Amino acid sequence: VGTPLCIPKNGFVKVGRVASIEMNNAKVERVRKGSQCAISIVNDSNPQMTFGRQFNAEHALYSELTRGSIDALKKYFKDEMTNDDWKLVIKMKKVFGII
Repeated sequence: VGTPLCIPKNGFVKVGRVASIEMNNAKVERVRKGSQCAISIVNDSNPQMTFGRQFNAEHALYSELTRGSIDALKKYFKDEMTNDDWKLVIKMKKVFGII
């Protein structure tokens, strides 16, 4: 929750931030790759951004990744991260052009 989302294939257009996540009709704080869930997105800076107009289910949504967010994962969430999580971070680094 709170994670900024973007669509890399559309020029990294900022979709908004995750306001809430539900999985099996229960609110959760985070989900892992491959999980099916429902998310609520808010975009205070561009309230006209609308699912079905500017983006749809065919667009891959990515959590925005920066060098700072990777460093925060290493510092604060290292014990919670799995090998698969780190593999995903490595793939995302390529998408976002992070060295």
